[in-house]
Amino acid sequence: MISIEDITLAYRNIKPVVHHTPLLTSRWMNEQCGSQVFFKAENFQRIGAFKIRGAYNKILSLSPEEKRRGIVAHSSGNHAQGVALAARLLYVKAVVVMPKNSPHIKVEATQSYGAEVVFCEDSSDDRERVAAALQKEFGYAMVPPFDDDKIIAGQGTVMVEVAEELDSLDYLFVPVGGGGLISGCAVAARHYFPGIRIIGVETEPANDGQQSFRKKEIVRIAPPATIADGMRTQSVGRRNFEIIMKYVDDMVTVTDAQVIDMMRLLMQRMKIIVEPTGAVAPAAAFRHGINGSGKNICAIISGGNVEPSLLKQWL
Repeated sequence: MISIEDITLAYRNIKPVVHHTPLLTSRWMNEQCGSQVFFKAENFQRIGAFKIRGAYNKILSLSPEEKRRGIVAHSSGNHAQGVALAARLLYVKAVVVMPKNSPHIKVEATQSYGAEVVFCEDSSDDRERVAAALQKEFGYAMVPPFDDDKIIAGQGTVMVEVAEELDSLDYLFVPVGGGGLISGCAVAARHYFPGIRIIGVETEPANDGQQSFRKKEIVRIAPPATIADGMRTQSVGRRNFEIIMKYVDDMVTVTDAQVIDMMRLLMQRMKIIVEPTGAVAPAAAFRHGINGSGKNICAIISGGNVEPSLLKQWL
């Protein structure tokens, strides 16, 4: 299991290439919640999402021989872009396996950063199978989306930045797909804010993490039909689950409709565009019973890469 030392080392590794994203606030949101709410805006990160943090930390750690052979990854979107940009910055060839239903804007961005995109069917099983086959055939190094110590440590650097700006924090809401972001952030948050309550958030159709948390064993579900494409993973990773069970206090869900409502609120009240997965944690902070507590709350906006045509349709 990773430690805070792993995360602070990752932060030193990635700090020259990532943005220190802002903590945003809204007077209207504070009044509605009866608390001070901070939004960690990773939609302003390079590639429009937090994923560059873990991808860069992982690829940087590879041996010279592994970098020479190139890397392969699989992703529905934001990890694909993070890997593609990190590989370009480190002069490493990248091949990324993406489901056929990945948002077009994310596919285009991945290709624009120089990665080769190989399409697969829509399930997590298929993209893992295709990536493994490419790894075996060409000798590529695998850059997993979440179940990897270097990836987890890189994602945890989000909370290093939060701790640089806040002296106290009572609640942390984090979106959960495969579990990379919440596991890294949970380790860091527990170090910097020992009394904090850490809440993982999924959409209702993609509640494999919540089911796993309740049953205390990893639950695998069918490919979930949710607008939050970052949550279309079918289970959390093994490493991620161990950290979740040790540090996370609860796992909750929101509906796709509540996610759309939050996307609209963030656009109207704060003038920012957020993708569905990025609106999941703010929706939970707004909906799940913290109202009137007078606490300091942080919700992580994980990304802002939303297809314009879909955004128009939803809003």
